[in-house]
Amino acid sequence: MSSREPVDPDLLALVMLLGRVAKSLKRPGDGPGPPEFIVRAKEQGLGPRHVPVMVSLTLTGPSAVGEIAGRLGLGAATASQLVGELLRAGLVVREVDPDDRRRAIIDVAPAWQETARAFASTKLAAARTALDGLDAAERRAFLKGLRLFVEASEHTGPPCPDPSAGPS
Repeated sequence: MSSREPVDPDLLALVMLLGRVAKSLKRPGDGPGPPEFIVRAKEQGLGPRHVPVMVSLTLTGPSAVGEIAGRLGLGAATASQLVGELLRAGLVVREVDPDDRRRAIIDVAPAWQETARAFASTKLAAARTALDGLDAAERRAFLKGLRLFVEASEHTGPPCPDPSAGPS
């Protein structure tokens, strides 16, 4: 019998909880069959990697590709590729930034906005419920721990943005 070092119970709990979170995020949604958003996205030849871009745009509104990349922890080339695929599929639109005509702004296409909003709302309901159960200090501590975990997991790239810190 091999001897193992004792496992930190908090580490074990974290691994188990993250597995359950990942599983729940992969579930298609409420009710029978996948939500309309997933069905329509698949019909356009898109996959799960496009979902975070759509959810990000749904939550934050029109954004430049660099802003999308920063929020999602993606490289500029990857974000640009995903946006290009979403553009070709007709899920997003590109417009010229009225304040800086050299810059393109990406937004969810009008025909997709309600579908994307309903999908994001369904997928984020559990997160909203969890955050609503925390007071301000607990929320800050939870998000700080989650940011530290993500940064340690990624080993590279800029720190995760902290929206509560305000503009830098």
